[in-house]
Amino acid sequence: MIAAIESVAQPEIARQPLDEHRASERGFWRRFTQNRLALVALGVILILTLAAIFGPRLYGVDPNRQHYNAINAWPSQAHPLGTDSLGRDTLARILLGLRVSLLVAFYVEFINIGLGASFGLLAGYFGGWIDQVLSRLADMLFAFPGLLLAILVAAVFGQPVTERFGGIGRLLLVAGSLALVSWPLMARYVRGQTLSIKERDFIEAARSVGVTNSRIITRHILPNVAGLIIVSATLDVAAVVVNESVLSLLGLGIQPPDPSIGQMIRQSIDYLERNWSQVFFPSLALTLMVLTFSFAGDGLRDALDPQSRGS
Repeated sequence: MIAAIESVAQPEIARQPLDEHRASERGFWRRFTQNRLALVALGVILILTLAAIFGPRLYGVDPNRQHYNAINAWPSQAHPLGTDSLGRDTLARILLGLRVSLLVAFYVEFINIGLGASFGLLAGYFGGWIDQVLSRLADMLFAFPGLLLAILVAAVFGQPVTERFGGIGRLLLVAGSLALVSWPLMARYVRGQTLSIKERDFIEAARSVGVTNSRIITRHILPNVAGLIIVSATLDVAAVVVNESVLSLLGLGIQPPDPSIGQMIRQSIDYLERNWSQVFFPSLALTLMVLTFSFAGDGLRDALDPQSRGS
């Protein structure tokens, strides 16, 4: 008899948070589509992503080919955005640099979500020693300035990793060094949200009828923190793009001949007076990436939590 009651109660308990989640999701998309700036930013992000994926092949110009008759050239029909100090086509290098920057951001957010969100869910739900370990580890990492720690890791391991694994190893090292200082923040956000959700009535009801902890986390808590994870990851992309550019500006990021936006800015600063377009176009691409991800993240945050709008 008790088993029969539990078998009926469990679907009812599972349906309650899912119905609430669907209603919240409809309201979320309605609020987001009303934010024109966020929609435009999302459209620009899509264009930048497509340009990074397909642009280098469609444009068809080797980003490392040197045109000796067009060194430090201004924009022209042959080179729409000009060339750099070695005669390399600026547009071709920007397209490939976009790909590199977005790849780094993708790897960083993959680590943040996989590591940070998982730790946050476990620490928030179970508490105890898991929460203590996460809190102490996060405090230890937060004790250092984030970018300084990433610079230290890239400086110490950059050369050995590049010599052994080449360009892809360097890219993964840059992504790993940036993820090292950003995943605890994701974990802290998810932990706080999980602490709030696990005290709600439908979680207590699920426990009372014997729903397992793993099922509660995956079916009831995770859908309710997914929006927060997406918003945090989107906003963090802007910071990752800037920090990757800073590493490249310091010579600790992606190494030549592979281009990155920050590296292009660094190499063209010496020629600013001779041809300012060499700095302008990579800087414009960097600014566009940072602003669009920031606006899209703000729009997602406002749609997820209307009370945060304007705060």
